[in-house]
Amino acid sequence: MGQLWSGPTAGTPCGRLICDYPGPRPKYQGTELDLPDILVFHVPTSGREWCRELRVVPSYLTEDPKLVGKTRHQQAIEIIQESQSKLKRDLEDDPTYNLPTAVANLPTNNTATDMLSAGSVQGGEPKTQSCTVNNIEGNQNFGQEGQMEEKQRDEFLEVWAEMVKTGQDKDLREIIEKKRGVCQRVRVKDKEWQVEVYYGGEE
Repeated sequence: MGQLWSGPTAGTPCGRLICDYPGPRPKYQGTELDLPDILVFHVPTSGREWCRELRVVPSYLTEDPKLVGKTRHQQAIEIIQESQSKLKRDLEDDPTYNLPTAVANLPTNNTATDMLSAGSVQGGEPKTQSCTVNNIEGNQNFGQEGQMEEKQRDEFLEVWAEMVKTGQDKDLREIIEKKRGVCQRVRVKDKEWQVEVYYGGEE
């Protein structure tokens, strides 16, 4: 696969609600994605080395950070948590489920410190910046000023490049537009990536 980034690898000095100083971000060189703006989180999949998981939140569900005092990634994490709480309540109300087993199988890793990395797609361009997650002390991207380190950045970009190649970006757009609870699978080399969209209370 050709190089998807050009330019320096340093991220944006942020620490603010909005990265309004773009700084020396690398320039994405791949094909534009047919997707609305989304926030994206890479979460651990314990015991499943062959599998990777991305959690997606449509940006339209978040508000102007300056109005709510939280970054869009912080808001998106709360939407994921809200989705999980709603699912748990739905399971509790459904007598056909074995509740202990069903609840035990609910996805975890729902806080910023649990997540491996975070990025976004904006204007059809994947971005690997998130001070909210990537610049937390203890995260393996810490010290990159919000950017992902090289290996994670390359993996993140490969997923989106594959989705453009196969047309799965258009499938994901349809999932988001119709608010469908579908787990999309993307095969990249020897890894399968599961992409799931979260809508919070709108699900």
